[in-house]
Amino acid sequence: MNNLLPDYPISNITISVENREIQLTIIEDPDQFLDKLSKEDSDDVLYLPYWIYLWGSAIGLAQHIAKLDNSLSGKKVLEIGCGFGLLGIAASQTGANVVFTDFEHDALLFARYNAQQNGVDPATIVQMDWNAVCFQSKFDVVLASDVIYEEQNWKPIIELLQELLTKNGVAIISEPNRDNAGGFFISLHENGFIFEKTTCNITVNRKTIPINIYTIKRK
Repeated sequence: MNNLLPDYPISNITISVENREIQLTIIEDPDQFLDKLSKEDSDDVLYLPYWIYLWGSAIGLAQHIAKLDNSLSGKKVLEIGCGFGLLGIAASQTGANVVFTDFEHDALLFARYNAQQNGVDPATIVQMDWNAVCFQSKFDVVLASDVIYEEQNWKPIIELLQELLTKNGVAIISEPNRDNAGGFFISLHENGFIFEKTTCNITVNRKTIPINIYTIKRK
């Protein structure tokens, strides 16, 4: 792994999901890379490298996915903003056919490595900007964790769901009870979707964090 990503110090962790354990290789002390990997586009919009963190929302949603047992078996699943690949691995282990996507190339290298070390091999890995969807086929399920933290992401994510979800498809999105999340779900409802919300608690570094999980369908 050091030969693959020589510029990143790494650590190995274990995430427990139901009766399974997922082994993840992640970036150690990601804060040191936050400024280095931040960038602005031509419109001076700042993009932060959120993929370098393993977010609690991903852990909460991975545990939720594991509890779905075989309901994802054989389904076509798209993970957007996959980061280290935790959600896609959890879904793959329930029998889903998962496509891992992220805009960041280095994130996909981690996702591929983590998929392989958890028996998901070969993993389908695609570099994709959710502002420019690159798939012609549709998916039964779309998974995402902590992708609605910035309002600039709301419109392209909703358009992605409109374009890529099958008629009876489901999106499952998690977020850590952020103050602005309500705006996304108002917009989601205005664009033809309904949702159900559940909340789970996860423990990270001895701290309990509430995670909201939304199951989204077309009206």
